[in-house]
Amino acid sequence: MAASQNSSGTSSDRTLVVGHWPHLRSRDSTAKIMWSVVAALLPAAAASGYFFGWRAYLHIGLAVATALVTEAVIQGLRKKPVTVGDGSAVVTGVLVAFCLPAQARWFVPVVAAFVAIAIAKQCFGGLGCNIWNPALIGRAFVHVSFPTDMNPSTYPILAGNHFVGNVGTVGHLPEGIQAVTSASPMAMLKQIAGQQWTLEHIRTVLDQDLPSLWNMFVGRIGGDIGETSALLLAAGAIYLIVKGWVRWQIPVSYLTTVAVGALVLPLHVVAGGEVQAVAGWHPILTAAPDLAARYAAYHLLGGGLVLGALYMATDMVTSPLTNRGMLIFGFGCGALTILIRLYGGYPEAVCYSILLMNTVTPLVDRWTQPRIFGHPR
Repeated sequence: MAASQNSSGTSSDRTLVVGHWPHLRSRDSTAKIMWSVVAALLPAAAASGYFFGWRAYLHIGLAVATALVTEAVIQGLRKKPVTVGDGSAVVTGVLVAFCLPAQARWFVPVVAAFVAIAIAKQCFGGLGCNIWNPALIGRAFVHVSFPTDMNPSTYPILAGNHFVGNVGTVGHLPEGIQAVTSASPMAMLKQIAGQQWTLEHIRTVLDQDLPSLWNMFVGRIGGDIGETSALLLAAGAIYLIVKGWVRWQIPVSYLTTVAVGALVLPLHVVAGGEVQAVAGWHPILTAAPDLAARYAAYHLLGGGLVLGALYMATDMVTSPLTNRGMLIFGFGCGALTILIRLYGGYPEAVCYSILLMNTVTPLVDRWTQPRIFGHPR
């Protein structure tokens, strides 16, 4: 605050109050944005019960309730205003549950939501101060704490009186059977990247072992509660992008990088049968051009990539502020994801890729800071 002085040296009544920029204000409040995100996630949340049974709803309810109670208690202990009504804790709870298998034990979503709110969010000062995405920190914690719950060998798929079998076809359940189990598509893709296979074997996996791309798109596949239906996740995200609350740069650069990486990064192909000359490390784009598009599509639709690219990586607090920074951030997330998927020891990498890029977000913002008008860069 600056004040003008009269000839006697005392301050006059006229004062100039200078506040922090920016001075532009939006009509969109935090609560409005957060509850809109919850609404955008509702279609995928509703479908999770159809695909995975009532336990999907149980996990979502437990995670949301734990997030709300934890935030209210910690804010009360810190003697801060209780802000559970702004919807941010609900968003975290839903996203935590979306990252869990339906057959995980009941306390797994409770622990994940508690860690997300208490450690990843409130320990850093609350909403707007956290370094990492809270839901992903909660997911990462339970992933290493309860590996058998988080890495099941098979996933039960409940879908009315139909099911998706291991060969990717849809049929009627035999009498007396209420569910089927199958490995997740990412586990099958990991076998292609992690072993020395002939092109015939790769073709067999894509044609017979994996579900159809349509089933991958609508969500009739094994996986975590909220990550399977790209269709419903995209439907909600389009609304958020149109409203301007999610910027297109991160999802587009993230998904594009994963797709390009799947096409051009080499796989270890051995000679045999169909093409004797193809052996060694080759990108699928050159080794089997007819399989390349489908292979990249499976990487895009499999695992938590769509959920992560649309709802996790785009978190306003933990992602860059500038357009160039968002493109760099999305590229980094995509590069880490496809590198870990193809050459790491873990079939999925969205969670850790985003968390690693969250860590360097301040540096990206510094590197891409726009030039102030009238000043050098």
